[in-house]
Amino acid sequence: MSLTTSEIIAKLNLIPNSEGGFFVETFRDTSINLTTSQLPSRFKVDRPISTAIYFFLPTGNVSNLHRIPSAETWHFYLGEPITILEIDDKNGSVKFTNMGQDIVSNQVLQYTVRPDVWFGAFPSRDFDIVMDNKLVRKAPRNAEKHFSLVGTTVAPAFEVQDFVLAKRSELISRFPALKSLISALTPSD
Repeated sequence: MSLTTSEIIAKLNLIPNSEGGFFVETFRDTSINLTTSQLPSRFKVDRPISTAIYFFLPTGNVSNLHRIPSAETWHFYLGEPITILEIDDKNGSVKFTNMGQDIVSNQVLQYTVRPDVWFGAFPSRDFDIVMDNKLVRKAPRNAEKHFSLVGTTVAPAFEVQDFVLAKRSELISRFPALKSLISALTPSD
């Protein structure tokens, strides 16, 4: 049986995510709470030890570039490959990680994004990555049939107060050579 986007959203009780796509928090470990005095200064508020979500990305959608102060581990579950894009804030270096079930072709089932790195994601089959890290959008596809379902685990726990959505103009001014990537994965200012 082939599930559709609408069926998955309904079955998992997913809601729109501010960074793009859909999500639902599935776990918040309140058995251990960390205060800001126990955490590095980059953390703004107290928090539990970890959180987990489902994250769903239909074709035609992206997870906009953002950063958080915690490590975020992605787990591939279902659907088409998804590409995680990371931009190092210190030097502008770029890394692409392709997640999916085809481990023979070097897709990974699990990947961890380091803390404080700009990152976003897109359905791998929605874009071609061409010379000099430019993204070229392919022809639109049916969003009911083409999607990626992943999970993410964040430790220390995700708290919205620490979430920073990238501003297109600011990132482009810092990293002009990455304009194509940044424009594809940020909302217009």
